[in-house]
Amino acid sequence: MVTRALSAMARPLGSALLLLALAGSPAAGDVLELYGDENVGTAGAQFLRLPVGARAVGLGRAYVACAVDGPAAFWNPAGIMRTPGLANLFFSHVAYAADIDLEYASYSWRRQNYGFAFSGSMLRSGEIRRTDELHQEGTGDTFNANQFALAASVAKAMTDRFSLGGTAKVYQENLDDYEVRGLLMDLGALYYTGLGDLRVGFAVRNFGPDLKPGGRPPSAGPGYAAPLEFQSFQAPTSGSFGLAYTWRLGERTTLLTTSDFHHPTDASESFRGGAELGLAERLLLRGGYETNRAEGGLAAGFGVNLARDQWRIRLDYAVSDMGAFGTIHHVSIDLSPLPDGRRRR
Repeated sequence: MVTRALSAMARPLGSALLLLALAGSPAAGDVLELYGDENVGTAGAQFLRLPVGARAVGLGRAYVACAVDGPAAFWNPAGIMRTPGLANLFFSHVAYAADIDLEYASYSWRRQNYGFAFSGSMLRSGEIRRTDELHQEGTGDTFNANQFALAASVAKAMTDRFSLGGTAKVYQENLDDYEVRGLLMDLGALYYTGLGDLRVGFAVRNFGPDLKPGGRPPSAGPGYAAPLEFQSFQAPTSGSFGLAYTWRLGERTTLLTTSDFHHPTDASESFRGGAELGLAERLLLRGGYETNRAEGGLAAGFGVNLARDQWRIRLDYAVSDMGAFGTIHHVSIDLSPLPDGRRRR
C-alpha cells in the first residue's frame, strides 16, 4: 500500500519540482537564490511577507500544506480547490509594532475543476513625524508610508488529489511623495497522498522584476551630486515546502501537525512547525515555532468553529513573539456557506 502511494506521488511531485525549476530558471531570474543570509537587506516590499490569518500565525507560519481555507490565496493558491465551502470570505487584522496596522481580505470560490480568488491587503503606518539634521524631534510636519496590494488568483484541480495555483498581484508603496509599484507572482502546488489526510504543499511567493521608486531622488545637499534615478531592489521572493497530517486521538479529538522548510532570497533558511488540538470539532488550540529568527519565533493561539443559520464561521486569535518589537496580536474570521443538508432552518 505504501509503495503504491509513493508511486502515485511521483508524478504530481515531479510536476511541482518542474514548477520550481521553471520558476527558478535563468530566464525567470532569481526566484530562489542560494545562501539567502548573504543577501540580508537587499529585498524591499517586506510588507508582502507579513503573515495574514491568526490560524497560520498560531501554527508558526507552517501553513503551505494547511492553506485550504480563507487565506489560501495568500499562502498557497493551489489550496483554493480544497476550501471547506464552495465560496469563502476571509478577513484578517494585525495590530503590528509601532502602531502599524495590517488589514487583509479575500473572497474565493471554486467549481469542479477551477477555483478563483480576489484579495487585497493594506498596511497603514499612521502619521510619522518628519525630522531632519536640525530637527531631531520633528519639524512639525508628518508623512505616512502606507502600502497596498491587490491580487487575483486561479487554481486548477489536476486530479482529485493534486492541484496547482497561481496569483498575480499589484503592489504599491507610498513613502511621502514617492511611490514604488510592481507586478509580482505566486505559484503553488498541493498534493494529498492518500495516506489519511497527509498532504504536501509547495509555494514560491512574490517573484518578479526588481522594484524601484518613481520620480527623481531629492537633493543631497550642497557639494553632492544628486543621482538621476533611484536604485532598484529585488522583490521579497521566498519558497516554502511543507507537510501536514491530522492524527485522530479520539472520537472527537484530533491533532494536526504541520511543518515547513522556508527559503527567502534575502535571509537565512528556517524551519517552521506547529500543532493544532481540535476538541469536539468546536475548540482549536494551537502552538508553533519558527527557527533561525532574529527576533522571536514563538506563537500560540486558538480558534472557535461555529455554525449559524446558513454559515460556517471560524473565529481565530493568535499572539506572536517579535522579540524587541514586543507581542503582536492577530485576529481573523473565516466564513463559508454551509451545505444545504447542514443549514439551519
